[in-house]
Amino acid sequence: MPDRTPPVLRTTADDDLFIRMDRALGVPVVNQMVWRLTSAPGERELEALFGRLAAGRLGRLLRRTGLPLVRDHWVGAGPASGRLVADPEAVADDAIVAWIDAAASRPLDLTEGPVWELRSAPLVSGGAVVSLCVAHAAGDGSAVLDAVRAALDTTTSSTFAARSPGLIDQAADAATQAGAITRNLVALARGAISARARTSTDGDGDEKAPLSARSSRVVPRDPEAAPDDDLGLAPVAIVSIPTEQWAAAAAAAGGSSNTLFIAVVVGMLVAGGRAGDDDIVRISIPMSLRGGVPDDRANATLGLSLDVPASAAREQDLATIRALSKDVYAQRTARPGTFVRLQPMMQALGDRAVAALSKGATTPLALASNLGTLDDHLAGLGDPTRVGGIVTRSTTQAISTARLRELRGGLAAWVNDTGQMTTVSVIGLDPDALGRTSLSSILHAELARWSLTPREW
Repeated sequence: MPDRTPPVLRTTADDDLFIRMDRALGVPVVNQMVWRLTSAPGERELEALFGRLAAGRLGRLLRRTGLPLVRDHWVGAGPASGRLVADPEAVADDAIVAWIDAAASRPLDLTEGPVWELRSAPLVSGGAVVSLCVAHAAGDGSAVLDAVRAALDTTTSSTFAARSPGLIDQAADAATQAGAITRNLVALARGAISARARTSTDGDGDEKAPLSARSSRVVPRDPEAAPDDDLGLAPVAIVSIPTEQWAAAAAAAGGSSNTLFIAVVVGMLVAGGRAGDDDIVRISIPMSLRGGVPDDRANATLGLSLDVPASAAREQDLATIRALSKDVYAQRTARPGTFVRLQPMMQALGDRAVAALSKGATTPLALASNLGTLDDHLAGLGDPTRVGGIVTRSTTQAISTARLRELRGGLAAWVNDTGQMTTVSVIGLDPDALGRTSLSSILHAELARWSLTPREW
């Protein structure tokens, strides 16, 4: 008979990164999907969706370990993992973004639950808005998408199951992690020796380095920015553009929907003063490592770095950005960088040590995440006739203005196509260059340069 014992599901290095942001640094991160629907789902429909989400891969809680080298793990938790809320008060059209922000601010708890929340509200203009927030540690963007798709597929059923490890499991994991740490430290040492050798034999190294968060420009303080100790979500701007118009603008400039999206991100950094027309801007692009097969890992994402000449974005030369993108995607299996090599060692450290080592850390200057085309069944939350639009994003639940400045981030952006609309959401991570007083106007101005006519959410 087949072994039906649930597996031990250890946290990945990426899980650990977001666990530490929550527990060691006090800046929990959530992934959020929001559906704007032209007709409201019924109470029983939402209850059934909640139940199927709870039975699926989101139905988990974290169990931490104090044993040296042993990783944390996930256990199946069912309904205790989530929370279902129906807001009775109707939301006005000009208050949708505020409702979305409020939904993303609800506290989540990795160990006690809930680690995710499904929340809905009717709209004054008709229809409804539905938000699914998931602690990033418990699910990255592709995990959340897969979980929703599985929950909406009522023709099949599956139950997420994972158990706590025994002593032998713990000892085996400690040995595995010790080996991984040793191999990665040896690889880093060899890489450092090779780099020194190349430096001594190469030319004068005049090639221009790409801008990172640390090396990008600092803009003057915005006198209208929130006080340094103000805690809250980073500002967001959300717009939808007719997909036909978006695709036509991309094609006219020799590119694709994705390269137009990247060009808009770079253009906003230039408009905000974080980069200049002659700079090369480094964009972080998350790519899922899930191969289309069942995968219960919470986070399985590879971060690619795309270096884009700002001039190509500003001059609407999408052919250049497209060629650079192809090269980066082709090299996605290249050898791991220093950060990836150090992740197993970081997993072995306590929260206090991680917090101490994280002082002075910066975030990416820009992140650009493209979810592609989302089918009408998903976009309509199970009913293709009520598709209005979907917005996606990842955001810290509470971060101070001073901390945002310290992290030196610029912006993070997401795009997807649903129905006949392309929706772009942008979070401003620089309270002075791309803050509450300027983020929306900079986004609209950049889209206007491409002759695009956005509709504000």
